[in-house]
Amino acid sequence: MRNLYALIFVALSGLAFAQEDSLQVVNDSVKIIPEPTAQDISQAGYTNPQMYMLGDLEISGESKFTKAQIMRFTGLRMGESLEIPGSKINNALKKLWKSNLFSDIELYVVKTEGDKVFLRLHLIGLPELVEVNFNGLKKSKQEDFIKEHKLGPGIKITSNLKNQVRNSIKNHFLEKGYPDAKVDFIEKELAEDNSKVNLTINVDRGQRVKISSIDFEGNNELRDGQLRRRAMKGTRETSLNFFRSSKFIPNKYRDDLKKVVDEYKSIGYRDAKIISDTVMRVKDDRIAINIKVEEGKPYFLGDVTFTGNSEFTTEMLQRVFSYQTGDRYDAVGIQNKISGSPKDDDIQTLYMDRGFLFANIIPIEKNVKNDTIDLEIKIMEGEPATYNKVTFSGNDVTYDHVIARELRTKPGDLFSKSEIRRTLHELAGLGYFEPTSINPDIQPNPSNNTVDLNWELVHKSSSQVELQGGYGAGTFLGTLGLTFGNFSVRNLFNKDAWKPVPMGDGQALSLRAQAGRGYQNYSFSFTEPWIGGKRPTALSTSIYYSRYNYRDIYGEEAALNILGASVGLSKLLTWPDDWFRLSHSLSYQRYNFDNYALSVGEINYTNGSSNNFNYTLALTRNSMGPNPIFPTSGSEMSVAVTVTPPYSLFGDKNYSSMSDVEKFEWLEYYKVKGKAYWYKELAGKLVLKVGGEFGYLGTYNSKIGTIPFERFYLGGTGLMGNRFDGREIVPLRGYDDSTQSGGTSEDITPTGGGSIYDKFTFELRYPITMGQQATIYALGFAEAGNTWSDTKDFKPFELKRSVGVGVRIFMSAFGMLGFDFGYGFDRTMYSAEPSGWQTHFIIGQQF
Repeated sequence: MRNLYALIFVALSGLAFAQEDSLQVVNDSVKIIPEPTAQDISQAGYTNPQMYMLGDLEISGESKFTKAQIMRFTGLRMGESLEIPGSKINNALKKLWKSNLFSDIELYVVKTEGDKVFLRLHLIGLPELVEVNFNGLKKSKQEDFIKEHKLGPGIKITSNLKNQVRNSIKNHFLEKGYPDAKVDFIEKELAEDNSKVNLTINVDRGQRVKISSIDFEGNNELRDGQLRRRAMKGTRETSLNFFRSSKFIPNKYRDDLKKVVDEYKSIGYRDAKIISDTVMRVKDDRIAINIKVEEGKPYFLGDVTFTGNSEFTTEMLQRVFSYQTGDRYDAVGIQNKISGSPKDDDIQTLYMDRGFLFANIIPIEKNVKNDTIDLEIKIMEGEPATYNKVTFSGNDVTYDHVIARELRTKPGDLFSKSEIRRTLHELAGLGYFEPTSINPDIQPNPSNNTVDLNWELVHKSSSQVELQGGYGAGTFLGTLGLTFGNFSVRNLFNKDAWKPVPMGDGQALSLRAQAGRGYQNYSFSFTEPWIGGKRPTALSTSIYYSRYNYRDIYGEEAALNILGASVGLSKLLTWPDDWFRLSHSLSYQRYNFDNYALSVGEINYTNGSSNNFNYTLALTRNSMGPNPIFPTSGSEMSVAVTVTPPYSLFGDKNYSSMSDVEKFEWLEYYKVKGKAYWYKELAGKLVLKVGGEFGYLGTYNSKIGTIPFERFYLGGTGLMGNRFDGREIVPLRGYDDSTQSGGTSEDITPTGGGSIYDKFTFELRYPITMGQQATIYALGFAEAGNTWSDTKDFKPFELKRSVGVGVRIFMSAFGMLGFDFGYGFDRTMYSAEPSGWQTHFIIGQQF
């Protein structure tokens, strides 16, 4: 867009123009350029404005606009008085340039008649885009640039547009390590209309340029390697590590230079600075970096005093501050302890959690003696702030009360940074909104010590066409069903709410059909997450039917039928903290055997029935988040105890003479399970998951022994859960699924399952994309676990080990998809060879 800052025009009374004079844009200004045959005009004539009446305005050139349109747009009117030169003409031409519709604008004086002036406006229109094509770009990136710059039919091709596209493409390749990318534009006019063009954008990314070396000068306290490793995380040398990029990105390089100085300040070198830095091209595809530092001397922390604090004692503030007299003067760490700690364990957060949003905390270097610095931390607390308006936007499916009950930021409450963070965790955990798009928009009102807060939400589907399955042990094991994660029972009979099903009340409804080799399972479950009260209490119910059938070695039909139902309550606690939940559940299963050989040790029966009525008490703590699909912090822990009535204590029965069918007509046992997993974000976006789990199945009466149900089977994907004859399959990648009723040559589980197990997992995860359509991450794992038939055989560290890699893809419509490729180092139960490489396809599981 051209800035027309001068309009110089000749208007001499009584002078007849032999030829037209023109006003042209030259070097961003408009000035008169006489035609070659025009008579010489003195300089003085340019500086004397005169008034004229506009007699006519003629439009010429390649513009499709009419005279009336141009006059309306510029504001010029026939017969009006114009000062020449003057602001009216100047502003009219500015409007035309700012419209971005013309590539050239020229204003001519055709003639003057007395006090009338006749003008001609010569306009050349900008070319109009018909089609754009790229050479040298992937199709996906072409679509991105077309969308970003709106390169659709009809857009005017301006120099500014070309510059924006060029810079955008070059920046894209610069981020990938191609600093020499070139972008050329070729316009081809259409034969039938030369105002329209096809645009071809040729892109040559050039060579990838890597960093051959990063050297430091003047550093004695920190070695080159320490500075490269700790500070230069965005600017790395080439190495044998193929997964670590070595690209020179100017913005990241400048940030890393600041981090070099911060690294020195963190160890007490308060005066450290970079004297010079040099980036040299040593080869066409290599650069070398030399950084010269001046370290200065180390400083130490002297006396630390707090002033202005009344809400918290000095002793409490000192505990949070944590630095002591005599410590190295860590300028970066000290500032983080005052405000900005990544762990929110700083003084500013302490005040903000009490409502003091407007508290001002200033560290003052009060006295510097030689190498010792006395520090005064001045606190201006102000008044606590409360929430005024708390709203949410972007929600068009979920009912307001479902969101409101999850908010820990309510009008009238004191402002709390921790409660905002916790609310973000709770909203993400609902599964109804995109976790990465949940944003608390905080609008402070210092004048009245209040805060307006709007939760910005982006809805996502919580319904799934559920495909939960995997391939192992030579068969596909899977689930097909429908899961509605935000269901509304009260709108079942409201025909307007079926879009396609009633949604919005946060209830969960699931209809599922499982299938495997000779195995079927049909289930229905429903959960109401909040049945009342100030704290969430969830009610869950389920009913299912399972059938397993096969032909025995004699060709006869054999079958096991299971009918089960359960009901449970889960309540959020306030102690030990409000991440804990206490759950109760009652469940019943009936097993019917028809020529079904169930063998566990000496237990063996083929016909009959068993009943399992049990109660489970579970204590869980789940703080992993903020994205439940890809948690980067927090933990998940649980301990659960399942018990049945001790039927054997109610009568004087001789169990030693009973058949197995009679002995296990009503199952009696207790079961203890526990697990703990932690998530932590390491360098960059790399996330560590580490933890383990344990399970034990016990008996009240040694004469009855351990029941043949509810046992632990180890190996594979664990997709069958505990639906299959009451067994509980524990996943262990790198080994086949234990899906048989007894041990096979590939099992790592004792025949009939184990009564005790343990398992440990170490997993590294890296996000590939965290978009709204799909979450994709890669992982590498190391696992170890085992099962034992009896406690006397229990050796907790005699484990089956495996390592491997995998990928997970989460899509709202289908849940979790992925695969693992693992290697089992140890032999299976009836084999002398290690398990070796195993591939597991995962649908619906995360491990």
